[in-house]
Amino acid sequence: MRKLLVIMAFGFVLLGCENKSSPHLESTPTEFIDTTVAHLTDTVGNLDKVFYSDKLTREQALSAAQDYQPMTGKWFEGENGFNLITSYTSEDTEAGSQVGAGLGKIPEGRSVRFQLTSRDKDGQRLQLITEYVADNKNTIDGRLDFSYMIPDQPNTNYLLSIEIVSPEGVVEDTMITPIFVPPNELNARLTVKKPVDGSGQTELTLYNAGPTELYLGYGYGIYQKVSDGWKLVPDDSAVPAIGFRMQPGGSHREEVRFPRKLEAGDYLIVKQFEGYMTDLSVKLAAQFRITEDDS
Repeated sequence: MRKLLVIMAFGFVLLGCENKSSPHLESTPTEFIDTTVAHLTDTVGNLDKVFYSDKLTREQALSAAQDYQPMTGKWFEGENGFNLITSYTSEDTEAGSQVGAGLGKIPEGRSVRFQLTSRDKDGQRLQLITEYVADNKNTIDGRLDFSYMIPDQPNTNYLLSIEIVSPEGVVEDTMITPIFVPPNELNARLTVKKPVDGSGQTELTLYNAGPTELYLGYGYGIYQKVSDGWKLVPDDSAVPAIGFRMQPGGSHREEVRFPRKLEAGDYLIVKQFEGYMTDLSVKLAAQFRITEDDS
């Protein structure tokens, strides 16, 4: 998930269809008894309150950056801006990943100053993490690239700045972009409604108590309690492969259709999700029962 974002809008799109066991759940032989499912719980972390990250909005981060000269538009707007900046890191970034920017050219006689600074919860500068000053002598085929491994410090705001400096040392234009390393903490719960008699379906709800955004898709696994443990209920129906993010305090509801008429007994719904732009990955399992009347 470590990416250098080119200057374009980024979104999730409908990619196709996948097995309802979800893109996160590996296919399992029909008769396989999964010994790990029994150890899963319906909750991870603390659900006593909603935890929020320290992430600043783009507007907050830019308005607090009074330690930089304002953007003048001389080099970073219009035709010059299109020709100068080819890529840059922005928004959420995984801890320890490479961040930076690329310039297609440097204005004649000027130099470029890159800085990465950490910011406090109000957007004020905490520390200069790194600085790199270059001119045309440092380019390769006219192009200049700057990159740096961002500190492995979760829940931290940064600013990446690019300044064009005149021969006299005057800053002629400034471009600033916020970068945020998300928290590395998950607090969430999975619940399943009691199935309505004879309906052949139920509903799951995944609740995010934060502070990390959740990254997930549609899909789940259904397991049946048997004498030897928990056995995956085979299901070859399709589900749209859509990835999306869920904010702290949010809930995701998903219809669960049984692939066949289920026998009376105990069942688990298993769903996997990740912490957005983190290496966290969790499976939760919520139990429900099918009675003789339901079946």
